[in-house]
Parts: sequence; C-alpha cells; structure tokens
Amino acid sequence: MENEYRNIYRNARKAAGLTQERWAELLGISADSVRQYETGRMLPSDDVVLTMAELTGLQILCYWHLTRKSIAAQRILPELQEKTLPEAVISLLLLLQDFQRGGLQDLLRLAADGKIDQGETVAFGEALSELDGVIRAAYEVQYAKEAEA
Repeated sequence: MENEYRNIYRNARKAAGLTQERWAELLGISADSVRQYETGRMLPSDDVVLTMAELTGLQILCYWHLTRKSIAAQRILPELQEKTLPEAVISLLLLLQDFQRGGLQDLLRLAADGKIDQGETVAFGEALSELDGVIRAAYEVQYAKEAEA
C-alpha cells in the first residue's frame, strides 16, 4: 500500500493518460512541480489536488491526499481501497447485516446507561471495531469507481 500511496499523484496523471508536461499545463503548475509530487519530494496544494480529481474523476484522490498530508487524518480516517461500485455496495450491505445481527444490539445494550463499565470495555471495543468496518465500507461506496460501459 505504501508504494501505491507514494504514487497517488502519478497514478492520477496516468489515469488521465497525460504526459507530465500536459498535466502541468492543465493544472496551471510547472512540470517540475509535477515531478516533485510524483517522487514524493513535495505535496501539491489542496486546490491542485481538487483539480486533479476533477480532471480524472478520481474523487478518492482527495481522501488519500488528506490522509497523506495530515497526521490527524491518518489517525481518525480509515484506510480505503478503491473498489467498483458493485463491490463497494455489496461489501457495505454484508457488513451492515452482520452489524445488525450482533454489534448493533451489543452497542445499544452497552451504551444504554450512558457509561462503559470496566467489565464492558472489551465488548464495547469489539462493537466499535465492527462499526469501524461499516464506516470504512460506507466511505468506499462514496468513492467507488463507476462501472465501465
């Protein structure tokens, strides 16, 4: 994943099928800046990344950029995999079904009194972990690739 992550800006350009020079022109930056983004020596500004996402249709690029530039975002946002829309929706629905069968009831029971007792911490952690999977899957639906015609 780290290798993929390092090349998210190059992958965006290649998805657009453009040379570094043409990409730079469309983004309104220098070709040297593009090279620095693609080698990891420099991060593009948020505005440049937004333009990259608009040109390529890869909205997940914005998400990956945010987690790359912010330690806080890295800690609170789940790691996402790019999926097709059908894959992402099916994964989300399966996780929701599983959560509804077990984790949801556990979470309701544990939180009903407004506090998590020492004996409830493990079960609460397990319910939150299951919920984290649902949240990650929901993000993957939001950033899913559309099926090719």
